[in-house]
Amino acid sequence: MNLLFNRDQKSAALFSLIPLRIGSGVIFHLHAELELDAEEEELIRKYKLAGAPLVHSDLIEDLKRAFRPGLLLGVLTFIVFWMWASFEPAVFLGFLVTIGMTGAYFHTERELILVRHLLDGGRTFHCDSIVALIQKEAYLEGVSGYLRQVLESAKHWHDREVLPIKPLDKAAAKQAILKALHG
Repeated sequence: MNLLFNRDQKSAALFSLIPLRIGSGVIFHLHAELELDAEEEELIRKYKLAGAPLVHSDLIEDLKRAFRPGLLLGVLTFIVFWMWASFEPAVFLGFLVTIGMTGAYFHTERELILVRHLLDGGRTFHCDSIVALIQKEAYLEGVSGYLRQVLESAKHWHDREVLPIKPLDKAAAKQAILKALHG
Protein backbone atom coordinates (compact mmCIF):
# COMPACT_ATOMS: atom_id res chain seq x y z
CA MET A 1 0.00 0.00 0.00
CA ASN A 2 1.25 3.43 -0.91
CA LEU A 3 -0.16 6.77 0.18
CA LEU A 4 0.22 9.35 -2.55
CA PHE A 5 0.15 13.08 -1.84
CA ASN A 6 -0.09 15.93 -4.33
CA ARG A 7 0.22 19.42 -2.93
CA ASP A 8 -0.89 22.63 -4.55
CA GLN A 9 -1.46 26.17 -3.50
CA LYS A 10 -3.59 28.84 -5.00
CA SER A 11 -3.70 32.50 -4.24
CA ALA A 12 -7.07 33.35 -2.86
CA ALA A 13 -8.86 36.14 -4.61
CA LEU A 14 -10.16 39.09 -2.67
CA PHE A 15 -13.27 36.98 -2.16
CA SER A 16 -13.78 33.23 -2.49
CA LEU A 17 -17.02 31.40 -2.02
CA ILE A 18 -15.72 27.94 -1.01
CA PRO A 19 -14.12 28.17 1.45
CA LEU A 20 -15.74 31.46 2.38
CA ARG A 21 -12.93 33.99 2.57
CA ILE A 22 -12.81 37.71 2.50
CA GLY A 23 -9.34 39.06 1.83
CA SER A 24 -6.47 37.64 -0.14
CA GLY A 25 -4.16 34.89 0.97
CA VAL A 26 -3.18 31.38 0.02
CA ILE A 27 -5.28 28.22 0.11
CA PHE A 28 -3.38 24.96 0.16
CA HIS A 29 -4.78 21.85 -1.47
CA LEU A 30 -3.72 18.38 -0.44
CA HIS A 31 -4.80 15.51 -2.68
CA ALA A 32 -4.45 12.10 -1.01
CA GLU A 33 -4.87 8.77 -2.73
CA LEU A 34 -4.17 5.18 -1.75
CA GLU A 35 -2.46 2.85 -4.18
CA LEU A 36 -3.09 -0.83 -3.40
CA ASP A 37 -1.54 -4.01 -4.68
CA ALA A 38 -3.73 -6.83 -6.04
CA GLU A 39 -3.89 -8.70 -2.72
CA GLU A 40 -4.99 -5.56 -0.84
CA GLU A 41 -7.61 -4.75 -3.48
CA GLU A 42 -8.97 -8.30 -3.14
CA LEU A 43 -9.20 -7.97 0.66
CA ILE A 44 -11.02 -4.62 0.34
CA ARG A 45 -13.48 -6.22 -2.09
CA LYS A 46 -13.87 -9.49 -0.16
CA TYR A 47 -14.64 -7.84 3.18
CA LYS A 48 -16.48 -4.85 1.68
CA LEU A 49 -14.16 -2.38 3.36
CA ALA A 50 -14.55 0.38 0.75
CA GLY A 51 -17.50 1.82 2.64
CA ALA A 52 -15.79 1.57 6.03
CA PRO A 53 -14.96 4.87 7.74
CA LEU A 54 -11.30 5.63 8.30
CA VAL A 55 -12.21 8.80 10.15
CA HIS A 56 -15.54 9.24 11.87
CA SER A 57 -17.19 12.58 11.78
CA ASP A 58 -19.69 14.23 14.07
CA LEU A 59 -22.60 14.91 11.72
CA ILE A 60 -24.12 17.62 13.91
CA GLU A 61 -20.82 19.49 14.31
CA ASP A 62 -20.15 19.26 10.58
CA LEU A 63 -23.63 20.63 9.83
CA LYS A 64 -23.15 23.48 12.32
CA ARG A 65 -19.79 24.36 10.78
CA ALA A 66 -21.34 24.29 7.29
CA PHE A 67 -24.52 26.17 8.30
CA ARG A 68 -22.75 29.31 9.54
CA PRO A 69 -21.28 30.45 6.20
CA GLY A 70 -24.39 29.17 4.38
CA LEU A 71 -26.60 31.30 6.61
CA LEU A 72 -24.36 34.33 6.16
CA LEU A 73 -24.63 34.06 2.38
CA GLY A 74 -28.39 33.44 2.65
CA VAL A 75 -28.87 36.60 4.75
CA LEU A 76 -26.76 38.63 2.32
CA THR A 77 -28.83 37.26 -0.58
CA PHE A 78 -32.03 38.16 1.29
CA ILE A 79 -30.87 41.74 1.92
CA VAL A 80 -29.76 42.32 -1.68
CA PHE A 81 -32.94 40.88 -3.21
CA TRP A 82 -35.20 42.62 -0.69
CA MET A 83 -33.71 45.94 -1.70
CA TRP A 84 -33.85 45.01 -5.39
CA ALA A 85 -37.20 43.19 -5.56
CA SER A 86 -39.73 42.47 -2.84
CA PHE A 87 -39.89 40.60 0.46
CA GLU A 88 -41.33 37.22 -0.64
CA PRO A 89 -38.83 36.47 -3.44
CA ALA A 90 -36.00 37.65 -1.19
CA VAL A 91 -37.03 35.23 1.56
CA PHE A 92 -37.33 32.37 -0.94
CA LEU A 93 -33.93 33.08 -2.57
CA GLY A 94 -32.27 33.61 0.82
CA PHE A 95 -33.63 30.25 1.97
CA LEU A 96 -32.44 28.50 -1.21
CA VAL A 97 -28.97 30.01 -0.97
CA THR A 98 -28.73 29.04 2.71
CA ILE A 99 -29.70 25.42 2.02
CA GLY A 100 -27.57 25.14 -1.13
CA MET A 101 -24.45 26.67 0.37
CA THR A 102 -24.81 24.67 3.59
CA GLY A 103 -24.79 21.53 1.43
CA ALA A 104 -21.76 22.75 -0.52
CA TYR A 105 -19.81 23.60 2.63
CA PHE A 106 -20.84 20.34 4.29
CA HIS A 107 -19.56 18.35 1.32
CA THR A 108 -16.30 20.31 1.12
CA GLU A 109 -15.41 20.63 4.79
CA ARG A 110 -16.69 17.38 6.32
CA GLU A 111 -14.26 15.31 8.31
CA LEU A 112 -15.74 11.89 7.47
CA ILE A 113 -13.27 9.91 5.37
CA LEU A 114 -14.31 6.55 3.96
CA VAL A 115 -11.83 4.07 2.51
CA ARG A 116 -13.33 4.59 -0.96
CA HIS A 117 -12.64 8.35 -0.75
CA LEU A 118 -8.93 7.59 -0.87
CA LEU A 119 -9.23 4.77 -3.41
CA ASP A 120 -11.46 6.11 -6.19
CA GLY A 121 -9.22 8.86 -7.51
CA GLY A 122 -8.39 10.15 -4.05
CA ARG A 123 -9.76 13.13 -2.17
CA THR A 124 -8.70 16.75 -2.02
CA PHE A 125 -8.51 18.58 1.30
CA HIS A 126 -8.39 22.37 1.68
CA CYS A 127 -5.96 23.73 4.26
CA ASP A 128 -5.63 27.31 5.45
CA SER A 129 -1.91 27.10 6.20
CA ILE A 130 1.17 24.99 5.67
CA VAL A 131 0.91 23.88 9.30
CA ALA A 132 -2.65 22.63 8.69
CA LEU A 133 -1.44 20.88 5.52
CA ILE A 134 1.37 19.11 7.40
CA GLN A 135 -1.05 18.12 10.18
CA LYS A 136 -3.51 16.70 7.63
CA GLU A 137 -0.70 14.74 5.93
CA ALA A 138 0.40 13.24 9.25
CA TYR A 139 -3.18 12.43 10.16
CA LEU A 140 -3.84 10.72 6.82
CA GLU A 141 -0.58 8.79 7.14
CA GLY A 142 -1.72 7.53 10.55
CA VAL A 143 -5.18 6.41 9.42
CA SER A 144 -3.71 4.82 6.30
CA GLY A 145 -1.30 2.89 8.52
CA TYR A 146 -4.32 1.78 10.56
CA LEU A 147 -6.03 0.56 7.37
CA ARG A 148 -2.84 -1.28 6.38
CA GLN A 149 -2.85 -3.15 9.69
CA VAL A 150 -6.55 -3.99 9.33
CA LEU A 151 -5.81 -5.48 5.90
CA GLU A 152 -2.88 -7.42 7.34
CA SER A 153 -5.17 -8.75 10.06
CA ALA A 154 -7.84 -9.58 7.47
CA LYS A 155 -5.45 -12.03 5.84
CA HIS A 156 -5.83 -14.23 8.92
CA TRP A 157 -9.50 -13.76 9.83
CA HIS A 158 -10.40 -17.28 8.73
CA ASP A 159 -7.59 -18.89 10.72
CA ARG A 160 -8.48 -20.71 13.90
CA GLU A 161 -6.81 -19.16 16.90
CA VAL A 162 -6.45 -20.70 20.35
CA LEU A 163 -6.19 -18.33 23.29
CA PRO A 164 -5.70 -20.10 26.62
CA ILE A 165 -7.67 -18.51 29.47
CA LYS A 166 -5.95 -19.16 32.78
CA PRO A 167 -8.00 -19.33 35.96
CA LEU A 168 -7.53 -16.51 38.45
CA ASP A 169 -7.07 -16.91 42.17
CA LYS A 170 -10.13 -16.40 44.38
CA ALA A 171 -9.59 -12.68 45.12
CA ALA A 172 -8.68 -11.77 41.53
CA ALA A 173 -11.69 -13.73 40.21
CA LYS A 174 -14.00 -11.83 42.57
CA GLN A 175 -12.54 -8.48 41.43
CA ALA A 176 -12.89 -9.45 37.75
CA ILE A 177 -16.57 -10.35 38.30
CA LEU A 178 -17.28 -7.10 40.16
CA LYS A 179 -15.45 -5.07 37.53
CA ALA A 180 -17.50 -6.72 34.74
CA LEU A 181 -20.75 -5.96 36.57
CA HIS A 182 -19.94 -2.29 37.12
CA GLY A 183 -18.37 -1.60 33.76
